[in-house]
Amino acid sequence: MSHYSIEFDIPLYCCQFLDSDRIALGGGGGTSKSGITNKLFIIKINSSKNQSFEKLEDFHLPKGQDAPMSLDFDKKANQLICGINSPKSDRNEHLRTYSIDKKSKLKPSSARQIFIDTSEEDYQKLTRLSDSAPKFLAIGGTNNQLDILTYPNFKHVFSALRCDAKDKECQLMATDFHQNGSQFLLGSTHFVQLYSTKTKSSKPGSKRSPAALIRQFDPPQPSPNQSCTFRNARYGRGKNSQTLYTIVNYLPLSRMGPRQKPRWGVSDRKAVLISWNIENGSAIRTKAVSNKPVTAFDVSPNGDLLAFASSDLSVGILDASSLRSLLSILHAHEFPVTGICFSPDNKRVVSCSADKTVRVIEIREDITTSWSSTTHLLFIAFLLLFLAILFQLTRTDSFISKKRI
Repeated sequence: MSHYSIEFDIPLYCCQFLDSDRIALGGGGGTSKSGITNKLFIIKINSSKNQSFEKLEDFHLPKGQDAPMSLDFDKKANQLICGINSPKSDRNEHLRTYSIDKKSKLKPSSARQIFIDTSEEDYQKLTRLSDSAPKFLAIGGTNNQLDILTYPNFKHVFSALRCDAKDKECQLMATDFHQNGSQFLLGSTHFVQLYSTKTKSSKPGSKRSPAALIRQFDPPQPSPNQSCTFRNARYGRGKNSQTLYTIVNYLPLSRMGPRQKPRWGVSDRKAVLISWNIENGSAIRTKAVSNKPVTAFDVSPNGDLLAFASSDLSVGILDASSLRSLLSILHAHEFPVTGICFSPDNKRVVSCSADKTVRVIEIREDITTSWSSTTHLLFIAFLLLFLAILFQLTRTDSFISKKRI
């Protein structure tokens, strides 16, 4: 399994595969007067042997517009869906679409405002398109608002959801659709909620009805010296379609006296992956994946693999059923990862970072079986070593006994 890094000229915040070889990327310097341009890229990854790439599109956003912070791709319409803020002096048409032509060149298609109750600093941090028809689009903002829209008409399906309605400290972190389109999730720091996509019939002109809550998942109870929050959530796919995956970050609570520095053990700080049964809400498996918070997470299209990135700059790949570790790259980037995703054919993982790089990981088709084979060989090797040591000790004891006689 090989991996390599690709350098760019701007910080990168989001990434999405268009097909098995082409990747869309977004980033830039934001609205600050740093001189760093805000851009959308489309690149093509060549064969894994020469580890090269082609830059098919280098699209500069107009001056004053913010950096792309989230994106998704509509394969059928060949259209990119992005979260990009307008200049602060204008109406904030943050939901953008761009058509992609046969040469992978971008052309602006539409721009509209969905979020109303926002500040100048708020932006569209989540953009997620459903897999199955009828299509839905979920967009979430740093104002903790989640909207479910019809696609491609961008009409509200339900009234807007707010994760901070009862707790102002709660922050929106994730959204996703079940692969059959029957439900969607709202992931926040304090809970993960599953909602039905079924709508109630209403009279024309009546208020939008709220989405029907199916189930809520709460984070584990932390120890007295820890805080525990959800960081990400995704539905499983394929054979794991009835599984929900959540990332839980544990952080130490400061225990500072008047002239004391905080003291805590390494065990107080960790990231844990929990798989849940979405039918009955029970936890299936739990696995500690890092000693630092996880910053990005994704599930492969076929549902066999999971990918995560930690703030310790590592990237890992896990088996989605057993949660066993299959690959770990210890220093994938110089800064924490901002986005990670699988290719449609499940053969690649890419991660992007504000360090201006993309890490490309080529996945072997036999990654799960090769891990099992390696484990069995190691077990046999240790068993043979143990038997050899035991045999040698037995011979030594026998020799000493004869010598005494």
